[in-house]
Amino acid sequence: MDKLLILGIFLALAGGIANNSGALLQKYAINKIPKEEKEKGFFKKLLKNPLWLLGLFLIIVASGVLQMAAQWYIGGALIPGLLAIGMIVLTIGAVKILGEKMKLLEYLGIALMIGGVVMIGFSSLEITDEDMTILTDKMFLIRFGIFTGVLFILWITSRQIGKRVERGKTVFLAFGSSFPYAIANVWMQPMIFVATELFTGNASAFNITFFILSLGFLGVINIFGIAHLQDAFKHGDASKVYPLGQIPQQIGPIVLYYGIYLKTSPLSYSIYLLIAGAITILIAGFLLGARQGQLEIMDLIESPKELENSNDEK
Repeated sequence: MDKLLILGIFLALAGGIANNSGALLQKYAINKIPKEEKEKGFFKKLLKNPLWLLGLFLIIVASGVLQMAAQWYIGGALIPGLLAIGMIVLTIGAVKILGEKMKLLEYLGIALMIGGVVMIGFSSLEITDEDMTILTDKMFLIRFGIFTGVLFILWITSRQIGKRVERGKTVFLAFGSSFPYAIANVWMQPMIFVATELFTGNASAFNITFFILSLGFLGVINIFGIAHLQDAFKHGDASKVYPLGQIPQQIGPIVLYYGIYLKTSPLSYSIYLLIAGAITILIAGFLLGARQGQLEIMDLIESPKELENSNDEK
């Protein structure tokens, strides 16, 4: 096997482990905050917590650098599947470190989620710099804007539902937590391409405008995305929240590839892998979501009992 390929695979695996380890540290820090203190000054407490900040560093800096380096050596086709292997670290850590209890169906759900992501990765969908030449096309920009708008609406809708309901709260918050990153994935490659054009001397009005707009947009969307994920962690188990959030993030690129860039399947079997991968991810999401829903019902039943016991003690 080519040494550069091995290096690229190693970097992608390391990126997935860093990302999921960061999420694990953040959830650990959140669990240490007393339940009665989570509603007031929640994010201020997190920003003062060294473990949470270390988790943030692993997710944004360490994982980001490793992913970009891996893409340099092996391209984008294998990256999602290799990154998903990091969920194994999250699962083990959730049980051993966070003390989360998991049943057989939940392990099956996470295994299916990893398998689905790997299948999508092996479908070899890839958007290259050559595809960026349509950035100035009017119809492309309309499709691009509509897709961004749809993802944004789905994000706000899932978040608002999660805020308002008691049963299914964590499922909606977890599902919605990935939409900001799905939006960021849509904008990231065009922004990098335009930035490269600017640095090579092509300082057109379009490139300057698009770069400034996308840079500000991505900065804001990532900040709110991090906040949303912490809110989901506050209400649910990391072993369910993080995998559930993978659904929009993994299926979104399929729509981007076929519906926005209007590309055709690179391989004769790509479409079959995509369909199988998407169905597998949805089944995994159903298994994890159903279990999280059961846990929330148990919490709703136990909360009045805890309050009654507390009043009796007083």
